[in-house]
Amino acid sequence: MNLHVNPFVVHLNRYTTVSPEHEAAFDEFLSQELASTTEIQPLRIETKTEQFIRQQFQQIQPPCIILTGNAGDGKTYLCRQIIKDFTGEDITQWPPEVIQRVKRGDLTLNVVKDLSEVGEDAGVKILEQLNTVLLQEETQDVFLIAANEGRLRALLSQGKLSDLHRQVDKQLREEPALNQPQLLVLNLNQVTTSSYVQQTIAWLTQKEYWKHCQECPTSRTCPIYFNAGQLSNDFVVSRLKFLYQILEHLGVHLTIRDMLIHLVYTVTGGLNCQIIAERNGQAEWKDQRHFYVYYENVWGETADEIFQRKILATRYLRRLDVGNVSVFNVDDFIINGSLDEETQKVYDDLLGERLDLGEKLFSQRRFEYLHGGVTSPKPEEEHPLIAWLPHCRRKLFFEWENKDETNRLLSFAHLPEYFRLIEGDTIMLERCRKNLILGLNRSFSGLFLSEDNNAHLYVTSQYAHAVEQPVPIIRTRISASDIELILIDETSEVFDRNFTKLVLDIPPPTRVRDADPKKWSLGLLTFEYLMRRACGGTSNVLATECELKIRRLKDELLQDFAQQESDPDHIFFFGAHKNRYVLQDLRINEGKIQTSGSK
Repeated sequence: MNLHVNPFVVHLNRYTTVSPEHEAAFDEFLSQELASTTEIQPLRIETKTEQFIRQQFQQIQPPCIILTGNAGDGKTYLCRQIIKDFTGEDITQWPPEVIQRVKRGDLTLNVVKDLSEVGEDAGVKILEQLNTVLLQEETQDVFLIAANEGRLRALLSQGKLSDLHRQVDKQLREEPALNQPQLLVLNLNQVTTSSYVQQTIAWLTQKEYWKHCQECPTSRTCPIYFNAGQLSNDFVVSRLKFLYQILEHLGVHLTIRDMLIHLVYTVTGGLNCQIIAERNGQAEWKDQRHFYVYYENVWGETADEIFQRKILATRYLRRLDVGNVSVFNVDDFIINGSLDEETQKVYDDLLGERLDLGEKLFSQRRFEYLHGGVTSPKPEEEHPLIAWLPHCRRKLFFEWENKDETNRLLSFAHLPEYFRLIEGDTIMLERCRKNLILGLNRSFSGLFLSEDNNAHLYVTSQYAHAVEQPVPIIRTRISASDIELILIDETSEVFDRNFTKLVLDIPPPTRVRDADPKKWSLGLLTFEYLMRRACGGTSNVLATECELKIRRLKDELLQDFAQQESDPDHIFFFGAHKNRYVLQDLRINEGKIQTSGSK
């Protein structure tokens, strides 16, 4: 039998290649291969940043632009697109010159696609040339420089570049200076890569690229062809995008390269047409091919150790693997189905007689488990059905539209509240505000304070002289009704940034003057930690990840608010009374100590 090869699959395997060349110059690695074929249109991700840069260089006197970001954020790709705009020709192989000079009319664009590729002296010289251009009132030269932030800062700290260093540093710490016509510094780390998931999947699943597979004798049982079909479902794509958004709210920045490699691997599972043709003749392949369906590939289940280590998306997503979390309602649905007729119909569509490429294996194991009784081949915990549970949980996460249940497969107790908040649920805003203040009070004091101690945010320090347990002394307190939980929309003119930030706005106490409010940003992890503490969770869960950040907030509040209102003759503290901790105050009046408090 002749081997049937889909050229699009061959191209996709270029994305998941693990080699030094692939890592160092991803954009060049792919563009060289595409130059040799007209069958496949390259992936074209429309980005707000590219549009913005184009508009800048279309001006009569355009600014100079520096692009920073991680390797894989698309700096080289943007340089190539702008050169194409100037010349009308695509670059398939970069010339050896460090600075590419292209002209449009009287304007000369000087492009440095990677400042890290040049030596230290040459790098400083390029930045000095840029500085000279910026000092001229009228010039026909502009620069487009791509640089790693660390390398850029190191070079700017040398030579006579202090003014340029200050400009660059200010824009990196704050925002691009859109009101300054001479220099713009664009940090591509500001992009939320989830913005591009739908575009990328749409390209990966274009029907014209999969027509070759329709004539292939192995297409019915081919994981790659199966995955391409399943990923054309809008709901599945929305769930995949949701995973990327969770990572972003955990503070993880995935580069465009990370996303492309991961999404391509989700389709191919590291396989190609030749491997599938060879395995199709093996008897054991029938029991193995379901390991390569897209909802297994997302987590890199069959990926080798090198791939798992090098691809950031896989490394982080494996920590969120929904297959390893047992939720009663989900597992009960997998094993027993539903008594409700409509829900059972959904079950039959999702987990019926034939389960994707696993064919009847799951339904057979399920029948044995439910009806085997004393003749069951193994104890319940070792039954073959148990090995199918992670597989089915992953499938349901992507395909069962009951998101309230499947989202519980993620290891977050308060994920629904978090995303309802950032979507603007005002009722949830007030409830969570109170819980976050209670969580902070318990974290600051180290005590399981009852909810009736929640009228204020209590900022404490520990007093531990001559007592076994430190006593939390209240250094300042802020009315809980004055503290706001606010949403900050971080959309941008320059970047595709679909991100809403949760911030606690903590005003200074009324007795404190000339102090600014403290705006404290909460990510998903900190939110989860404080909500768990407020709802009775133990303090050890997520403490390693979150306590340092909370301690810093406490130290800043003590520094800015506490010292100005301290009263040495009047001390508030939490003391044990019966089965709870109560707020007490100690007064020293003419040498006499008086203690009182709510009992």
